Amino acid sequence: MFVQYAVRSAVAAAAALMLAVPTAYAQPLPSAADVVAKHVAAVGGRDAILKITSMKQTGAMEITAAGMTADLELVMVAPNKQSMKMNLAGLGEILTGTDGTVAWSVNPMQGARLLEGKELSQVKEQADFAAGMLFAPDRFSSMTNEGVVDFAGEKAYKIKMVRKESGNEMWSYFSVASGLQIGSEATVVSEMGSMTSSSTIGDYKQFGPLKMATRTEMSAGPQKMVLTVKSAEFNTAGPDAVAIPAAVQPLIKK
Repeated sequence: MFVQYAVRSAVAAAAALMLAVPTAYAQPLPSAADVVAKHVAAVGGRDAILKITSMKQTGAMEITAAGMTADLELVMVAPNKQSMKMNLAGLGEILTGTDGTVAWSVNPMQGARLLEGKELSQVKEQADFAAGMLFAPDRFSSMTNEGVVDFAGEKAYKIKMVRKESGNEMWSYFSVASGLQIGSEATVVSEMGSMTSSSTIGDYKQFGPLKMATRTEMSAGPQKMVLTVKSAEFNTAGPDAVAIPAAVQPLIKK
């Protein structure tokens, strides 16, 4: 009886010890701010980013289901200007952008229009240099680390971010191993309505002072797109590099 009791006690004690070990040695989650800071350091550092006044990227986009491709040019001028030009084979040129105050869309199917409401806030937020490059805390009402998840084949921190002015929510995924951002999820608003958009980000390469993702796979509703960055240059665009297209100017109320 004593032997059996001793064995059972030893087993129970060992089991309790085994259950306690993970708790005792488990690492607490880093704060969202620490996760973001690791990403900023991994791409080149805060000081290098703050020296950037403009960025121009060229690349290509493929809409896989439709078998369509497009040449793409993106220009960003700090602090809050952005223009994107896309030449879609068989359809023509598509323009979107903001000068920091108004935002626009021009395409062969619908012509020119000014963006309003959530579309306007969405484009202006995308053009916010400090938010996009640094995830600056003052641009968000909250940033929360929701834990470690499996994303794109690796462990990632899932960070919920809520924009201060609009209340728009997004989730960014940062690799536990490298610190680099490897994906995002958000609700995207367009003239067709709202839809959930998810992106997988990867193939980071060095361009000048920064390491940048060169491949983004995006899903928005039924559409799936692959964006490839071919080149990037910095501080070559002046403050007038982002201009309101001629087709949009008559729509602006004086």
